[in-house]
This record gives sequence, structure tokens and C-alpha cells, in this order.
Amino acid sequence: MLRYQKEVFLASLVVLTSAKTAHAQSKPTVDTLRSYTLPTAETTGFLPGHGQKKRLDRNQLDRIQAQTLGETLSHISGIQNASFGPNSGMPMIRSLSGSRVGVLSNGLSVNDLSGISPNLNPNFDMDNLREIELYKGAASVLFGGKAIGGAVNVKDNTIPMNRLPKKIAGQANAELGTNSDNSQSLAFNTNLGKYWVGHIGAMRLTHGNLRIPGNTKAAIAYDPKIDHLTAAMAQVNVDRETIRNLTLYPYLSQFVLDNMGDPKWGLSEADLYTFEDYSFINGAKVLNPQNDKYIAGQDPNTPLYTEVVHGITDYVPVKRGVMPNSHAERSAVNAGASYIRDNFRVGLGLYALESYYGIPGFAQRNKPVHSHSTVWTPIYEPINTRTYSYAWHLESSFKPKTPLISEIKFNYRGEVSDDRELLGRYRVNKFDSERHALRSEISQQFSRFWSGTSGFDFSFVTLKGEGDRRYIPNNLSREGGIFTLQTIELNPVALHMGYRHDWVARRTLSDPTYQRSRGMAGGQLSARDFSLNHFSGDIIYSIFDIAYLQAIFSHAERAPGVNELYAGNDHFAILVEENGDDRLNKESSNSYELSGGIKYGGLKLSATHYRSFFRNYLYLAHTGISRSGGFLVKEWRASDTEIQGWELEGGYIYAWAADCHLALNAFADLVKNINTSDDTMRKWAEGDYMPNLPTSRYGISALLQYKKFFGNANFDRYLKQRYLGKNINIEPPMQAYSLLSGQLGYKMNLKKYEFVYFISGNNLLNVEARPQNSILKYLAPLPGRNISIGLKLLL
Repeated sequence: MLRYQKEVFLASLVVLTSAKTAHAQSKPTVDTLRSYTLPTAETTGFLPGHGQKKRLDRNQLDRIQAQTLGETLSHISGIQNASFGPNSGMPMIRSLSGSRVGVLSNGLSVNDLSGISPNLNPNFDMDNLREIELYKGAASVLFGGKAIGGAVNVKDNTIPMNRLPKKIAGQANAELGTNSDNSQSLAFNTNLGKYWVGHIGAMRLTHGNLRIPGNTKAAIAYDPKIDHLTAAMAQVNVDRETIRNLTLYPYLSQFVLDNMGDPKWGLSEADLYTFEDYSFINGAKVLNPQNDKYIAGQDPNTPLYTEVVHGITDYVPVKRGVMPNSHAERSAVNAGASYIRDNFRVGLGLYALESYYGIPGFAQRNKPVHSHSTVWTPIYEPINTRTYSYAWHLESSFKPKTPLISEIKFNYRGEVSDDRELLGRYRVNKFDSERHALRSEISQQFSRFWSGTSGFDFSFVTLKGEGDRRYIPNNLSREGGIFTLQTIELNPVALHMGYRHDWVARRTLSDPTYQRSRGMAGGQLSARDFSLNHFSGDIIYSIFDIAYLQAIFSHAERAPGVNELYAGNDHFAILVEENGDDRLNKESSNSYELSGGIKYGGLKLSATHYRSFFRNYLYLAHTGISRSGGFLVKEWRASDTEIQGWELEGGYIYAWAADCHLALNAFADLVKNINTSDDTMRKWAEGDYMPNLPTSRYGISALLQYKKFFGNANFDRYLKQRYLGKNINIEPPMQAYSLLSGQLGYKMNLKKYEFVYFISGNNLLNVEARPQNSILKYLAPLPGRNISIGLKLLL
């Protein structure tokens, strides 16, 4: 079927190009005096109490053409993609992700499962987005504790914001790639009567297993020196023989000699040799016999044992050049309508999304059995994710004709989702979630120089599960908050201050079928309530409208998530036995940020330095234990952490005509997540830095518009990690790599239609790229070279 789709698509290009030639004589003259917009790849504004805000508009999203939120934002300084395979990626802001980065849809929280499990994408139709707002640094005054490390607010087109200048507007897109998805999308808006505007849209994408350069596993997977925990993360079996140097042990244990054959003690020859000259047997001290193999006077640095590796095999055979289980299918529909008057707007949007995609890893479905007649053989199957999500969104805005109140907003979103973890087609986890979230804001203008926004929000989430191996019990969460942000502008100084108070409740529900692991498993699953305070302030000094200096301080607090409190079983997607702790306290941070910038003509330069001090920083810690099937046993713990880093940005725009311009941009960033606690367990297990820390990098991009032709290119260089954490043992650094992407396109008009043809490419250098911050870096690299051709039709 795909082959015929490609033929039809290519034929359409030929037909439309011929049509353009036939109508060349009747083409209207271009109005060179019309207004035009220079590229807005990243626009920066100052938000009260929250420093800098980045905005990506629809033009920039079209140039990036990514299918995950993390990949979309990964070209911005300080933001990297927390990749969990090619089909799942969340933004990592200054080394923070998951429950520390708030993800919102039109200002309201979306399904929290993406913060609990990295294989679960938030339920967005990327083709339906209008823009993305990005908040770097704590945005908790606006959005609560889950934005302690930043926030991403995704705005879509489902609820129309304005009436159309013409009766109907819309677009249709089609794209085919050599190593990516086959995708189609469409959207139509229409005026309905005098005050109503309607919208309908849909998308679909699909692809099979993706190609990669070289092997799917990292080189460390087949290194005989690999340690057993890294071997588990790389999903390889190491046939390792330990040969003890028996000449170093002066004694034999009398206790072991007496009980070697007793199965209740489980003793072996490895327990026989000892340095102790006596044993305790039935409470009595008994001399140990001498070892006749002992040789006295040897070098004290002589190793007690040596290891010989006879072979290394994969849990499941993999094929060179192919990323296993990297398939994806996704479809979505959305519809909405708005009633719009001069000072009032109310709209309703409906969403439905279904997806099924693979994680490039495998897990053991069957458990070990003890039998004297058969040999137990583990069965490994691919890890898949299936999601069904349905949501409804109500949005309203009222602008009173009073000088004091400029706008009143009220938003409500409801969502039900069915998220499943599968081994092959066998369901091991199923979570049914229901979420209700509402938010109201009032914008005030107290005087010419004093303005502000105040409001409240509330959310209620229930999570119920099925499956005998699910990792979290049934639970509910209630979160509510009130906030205010105030701005005082006394040119050339502007001051922004904000405060928020939150109430958070976590509860487990009756769940007789839930089976907990042998580990901590959430303790007593006790009910927890948290009271959180957030405040922030920043001051900006503008210098003749060409430069600025800014200082920011923020205090933020976060309540532990339900997984951090209550998890207690095999979490298949991340190949971990995850253990929560219901005794954990709230996490808090004090953050400082200094920045400055210059904007003169088309030139823009900026630099930012930040430091955040976390108390009770929650992290999923190693225990040093691994279960059969490669599951590492981990526990949620708390200790102190410092995060610090630099971000540098520069850009230049040169325009020589209304439809001709060139934009150049460059950036560099560095982040460290440093252990500042006296916790000996953390120093032993995780080291001086958190493992999976994003690497330092720099990037250069260029964008050219020449009349109806356009093109852009991005080059990003990811350096080898110098700040290594530990997975009990020091984590191996991944090799440095460079990513090159680009796009070329042409716009043409035919009667009342506009056609946009483009060809784009990702990983054009076809390099093996393994992000250090990816949990799956040992299992799979980023996809290899992809070339896509596409067509967009605009009405």
C-alpha cells in the first residue's frame, strides 16, 4: 500500500507543477508593498516573575517537523530531548524532566502519566499545534510544583481564537520519508453565521522498524570488562567465570564443611575459603582447619580472584543496521467551535488520540520456575505501548469595559485515558486515568505602571490499574492553588513579583488484586497531604533599549508524585523494579539567575548563568540488586543537589527585500547536576553527579527566504560527557557526535490555493548518536539518515 501512496504523491507533484506553468500568464502581480514578517524561530519576552519565555510559532514547528515534544524543543539552549526511543521524547530543561517539568495544554495540565513513565507521550497532535510556550527555570508560581524545573505550554488550533477573514480556511499535509513516518493531516476552519467559528482536524502516521548506522547496542555491551549492572541495562548475558586464588586463604570454614550438603543453608565451595581462624557453631567458637593450598608471604596486592569471560550474547538476537521494535502508529481527530463577540469569547474542543508504538527493548514475560524435571528457559518479548485518550476542553475570555480589570479567563479540561504496557501482545500493565482540571485568571491594570494577574487552579486525577504485574496501586491526587503575579514598570527598571500557595493530597485506593514486590514497595501506602509555597522576583534594567541586565530569584516546592510514594513492582518500560517510599517529604529549591543581552539592529546576543539548590531532591536510586530478566531494583530516595549551568545565544537577521532575508543563530550550553549531600549511599551508588546527565553542546543554524524559495539547516555538536555519575560503577561516557538537519522548499500559488513543496533531512551525516541522558543509550541510538518529501496545501 505504501508503494502506491508514494506513486500517487509523486504524480501530484508533476501535475501541480504543470498546472503552475499553464497558468503562468494569468498569475496576478505580486504586491511588493505588502507587510511581511521576519523569521520568529525563537522570540524572547519577559514574563512577570519568571524571567525569560521562549515561543515557537507554527512556522518554526513546520521547519522542525518533529513528532515528539522533546525533539521539537531540543535545538533551544538549555533544552535537550529525554529520548526514550524514536517514538517517545520529553523536554529535559537544565537536566530536569518528568514530574519536574510541567506539560500543559492551553494552560491546563494534561495526563500525568508522561511524568510517571517516560514511554508514555503526552497526548498531543503535533500537526494541530498553533504555538509552544517554553518556560526555563522554575515556573511554579504560575503552574504549581510540577513546574519546579520549568514548563511547556502547548497551544492548539482546536478552539478557534478569531473569526476568519474569509468563509473557509484550511490546510492538508502529506509527507513520506525514507526512514521515518508516512504521515497525513488536514484541518479546516469555517465561519458559522455571524458569531460562530468551527474547526475540524485529523492526522495519521505510521512507520515500521527504523534503520540505524551500525549496531543497535553500544560497544560497551560486548566489552568483556562490562559490569553486571551495565550488562543488565544493555540486555546482554555475560558467560563469566570467576576463578578464586585459593592460595591466598589460610583457613577452611568448619561451619561450611559441616553444612555444605544441607540445602537450607545454600552453601557452595565459594563459601569454604576464609581469612578467619575460627567459626561459630551452635554458639561455640570452633577453630577452622588450615588450607593446605595456602602460600604465605605473597604480595598483599595480589587479587583474590580473576574473571574470565567466555562469551556475551543478547537477550534477543538483534540485526545490524536496524533498531528493533521501533515501529509506530498514531492517529488523532479534533473538533471545536467558538462563539466570538467583541469583548467575549467561549469555545469547546473535543480530542481523540490513539497510538501504538514500540520501545527498543525486551523484557521477560515468564517468571522462573523451580522444577527437577525441566530446565527453565526465559522468554523475552518486545516492549510496546498502546494508548487511547479522549479529552474535552472549555475555554472562555471576557474583557470588561473597565479600567481596572482588563480580562477574565476561565478554562476547564477533562480527559480519560487508557494506557497499556505490552510484552508483544500480552498486557502486563493497564492504567485507566481520569483527570479534571480548571483554571481562572483575572488580569488587572491598577495604574499606568502597575499591572498584575491573579487566579486559582484545581485538578483531580484518579488512576486505576489492571494486570498482575503492574507497578503502582490504584490512587487519586487532588491539587489546588491560588497565585498572583505583579509587575511594576518604572522605565528603565521593571520589577516582577509572584506568590503561590498549593494544597496537594495523595491517596491509594482499595486494590485487592495489586501484588507488591519484595522491595520497599511504597511502605504502608499511607495517605499524604502537602502544603506548598512558591515565590519569585526579578528585576530588569534596560539600557537605552539596546541592552538589558536581569536578576531572578525563585523559591519552589514540589510534592512527591504517586510513583515516588507508592510504586512497588516491575516497571517494564524502564526495565526497573521501581520502589516508592510513602515517607518522602516535599522537595524544595532556591534558584538564582543572572542574564544580560544586547539587541542592536539585526544582531542579538545573550548570556545566562543559573544555580539551583535543591533540598530533598527526589531520585530513583540504585540498590545494587538485579532480579532475573535484567530488572534492576531501584528505590526513590531524597538528598540535596545543586544544579548550575551556562547558556549562550546569538543571532543575526539581514533582510534586503520584503520576501528576502537571511537569519543566522548559534547557541552553547552547559549543565551540572551535582551531589551536595553527605549521603554515603548516594555517593556509593550515584556518585558526585547524577547519571544520565545531558552533555555540553553547541549549535549553529541558518534560515534563508528568497522570494518563493526557502531553506534552513541546523548543526548541533554534542560533546563527550566529562561529568559522569555512577550506576554503582562509573557510567561509561558515550562518544561525541554531530547532528545535521535541513530543509528546502518552494511555495506556489494556483488560483486561491497555495502549495508548499519541501524536502527535508535528519541525521544527514548518518552518525551513531547516543544521547548520554537517554535511559536507553545502551540499547539503541537515534535513527539514521532520513530524507522526506512533503506537500502542504493551504486554502
